[in-house]
Amino acid sequence: MKKYLLLYTFAVALSGCAKLTEAPDSILVTDQFYRTQEDAIAAVNSVYNGALNNGGITMYNRLFNLGFEIQTDDVIAGQRVTNIDVRAMSSLTHSTSNDRVSELWREHYVAINSANIAIDRIPNIEMDSELRARLVNEAKFLRGLLYFNLVRLWGEVPLVLHEVSSLSKESLYVSRAPVEDVYRQVIADLTDAQGLPPAYNSANAGRATGGAAKAVLAKVYLTRKEWGKAAAKAQEVIGGPYGYDLFTNFSDVFNVATKNGKEHIFSAQCKGGNGQGNRLASSCTPVGIPGVAAAGTDEPAKGTYELYAANDKRRDVTFFTKLVSPTNGQTYTFPPRFYKYFDPGTITNPTESNQNVPVIRFAEVLLIYAEAVNEESGPTTAAYDAINRVRARAGLAPLASLSQPGFRKAVYDERRLELMFEFQRWFDLVRTGRLIEALNAAGKTNVQEKHYLLPVPQRERDVNPKLSQNKGWGS
Repeated sequence: MKKYLLLYTFAVALSGCAKLTEAPDSILVTDQFYRTQEDAIAAVNSVYNGALNNGGITMYNRLFNLGFEIQTDDVIAGQRVTNIDVRAMSSLTHSTSNDRVSELWREHYVAINSANIAIDRIPNIEMDSELRARLVNEAKFLRGLLYFNLVRLWGEVPLVLHEVSSLSKESLYVSRAPVEDVYRQVIADLTDAQGLPPAYNSANAGRATGGAAKAVLAKVYLTRKEWGKAAAKAQEVIGGPYGYDLFTNFSDVFNVATKNGKEHIFSAQCKGGNGQGNRLASSCTPVGIPGVAAAGTDEPAKGTYELYAANDKRRDVTFFTKLVSPTNGQTYTFPPRFYKYFDPGTITNPTESNQNVPVIRFAEVLLIYAEAVNEESGPTTAAYDAINRVRARAGLAPLASLSQPGFRKAVYDERRLELMFEFQRWFDLVRTGRLIEALNAAGKTNVQEKHYLLPVPQRERDVNPKLSQNKGWGS
């Protein structure tokens, strides 16, 4: 009986509102829900919420930092962190039972199952055909993005493509699929999603577009070292009908008044006042400032602030070192803290920050293009043009006359400076094979080869005997 209850609990967590073979009468099952156009819209909206930000510590709302970025040379667990699992992630002493790793796995599969239900059910709803096709492709975009995260974090993962609707062993016990199979599905989903509209009206701001699908697909190809495909797909975004461009001022990338603007290809939407504020603002703001209810737990690693030249316009948007108290008007200074997600409009309660979290933005597409072209053909004029657009906006001199290895390092450095604390550093160090070298240099000497992948959560393996463990994390 205990095992049955465990499986039932697992199935509910995995399947969200999916119909189970033995569902209590109080559970709204999919047969009762997926009937109208309004149901279809609500279903896809729920995928966005589950995949991006549904309140609390969710994937793009702090969990990515606690689940993997905190391992890097850019971030540490601050002195105020009391959770032993978070401190273990920061020091790379975490185990297969780490609660942040487990939650990261769980949230991905809950969102994936919601996407699967939408993809399976919406085609059967009588509704506007154009909207129906769009909603299915939005769900495919999100599923592709989620599996892209999973395959980079864990390598082989269960590849579940339809709703979980049974407590049978066949439904619940799913083996890990080969990496190539997962990537094949990621590419298929994102390829279909390229048919999404190039833009939306303001009421639908934040939804996935065809340009977002192409941008993430370019990143997939970059990760796979398919340089020609990465460059070509990035060029489709750069020269496409989407209207993307860099903001003139870097500060506008992280300005509530300009969010979902021309540089924001796809972002996790944050809105204070309804439980979906950006928690990173609070975790990155120091405590002790009168009138500011901050947590002060997430801190930059030593030396990150100093990576920026004094004239780099990104430095004082990425970090802040002083803040004026809203109650007494005094200025308080402190060591550098991350500033990107701070919302001056919610200074008294930073947890309600309205700053979005970028998933991919135009500056990164330019850097993807520059890197891919350099790997394919060396530092061409086009590659220089792309990286120098990013540098010019930052107020830095253009690059010139570099060797291919020199240009490669320049792109790596530029990505770190441009995308600091946007949850790209761990992925970059892993895909380029620099994780151990970089972390040792930063004093995180517990790093080992096994840290190129996260451990499969032990609680998942306790439920599913078909799940194997990643190398170095035990049997």
